[in-house]
Amino acid sequence: MRATFEDSYRALPPDAARLLRLLGLQPGDDFDAGAAAAVADVSASAARDLLHTLAGSGLVADAGGGRYRLPGPVRDYAREWAAREDGEEERDAALRRVLDHYLAGAAAGEAELEAEGLALLHRERWAEAVEALEEGLRLAERDGDRRTVLLARHNLGRALMESGALDRAIGLLGPLPDEFAALSDDPDRARALTTLGEAYLRAGRPVAATNFFGQALEIVRAEEAPEREGDTFVHLADAARERGDAAAEGAALDRAIALYDSVPTGKAEAAARRRDGLTPSSGPS
Repeated sequence: MRATFEDSYRALPPDAARLLRLLGLQPGDDFDAGAAAAVADVSASAARDLLHTLAGSGLVADAGGGRYRLPGPVRDYAREWAAREDGEEERDAALRRVLDHYLAGAAAGEAELEAEGLALLHRERWAEAVEALEEGLRLAERDGDRRTVLLARHNLGRALMESGALDRAIGLLGPLPDEFAALSDDPDRARALTTLGEAYLRAGRPVAATNFFGQALEIVRAEEAPEREGDTFVHLADAARERGDAAAEGAALDRAIALYDSVPTGKAEAAARRRDGLTPSSGPS
């Protein structure tokens, strides 16, 4: 899929390619022309034209009702290209613009509430995020399709985990991997497994967390997404540290560093510093 994406991406006009890269940074699963305009700092009419171009290239999916969706692997590739072609200052400004757009809007429908809740989550306003995402889930259960409901449950689970409501988060997240599997939705299944692993890790259950991270890793590897694969190895390193297995922690960090080095990301440096902090005897033999 990576080769197909790169061929399609390279064939795009520059403005459409830039929008695609920046859309990989925005927090929502679905977005409309207003969010696209905010993230790219263009007019709504220009954003609509660019989204039409991206949809015609198969790089964004029409989600109905004037909304669009980046398929999971495309989001990962878009973020990689943003790191290559857009400076950190530009990426940060794009993210600020779209978060401000979501937080300034009058949330009414499920999609708008989800976007607002995710923006609040990104801004670490946990309690407000839980409130918005609870209402978003209520509306999704009333009006949305099955995938929309599952995504709303996942996002609420993330917010509950961050707010410290671990038992409730685990209860909400627990069934999601199997439910996404029933939809043949591997990218979202991997996300659900990762979030569930994080919740179990915070609950002091690193063995169970390792199992969930390992399942997520199998899916992410097949997606050819080095940054996400590296992130999963960092999660495995976290679980190894909680288990007191410094050798496994070092081995997982080594894999993460190698993956991060294969794509433009600043995460390699942080992982390397952490790896250097382990004692020499704790590394792999």
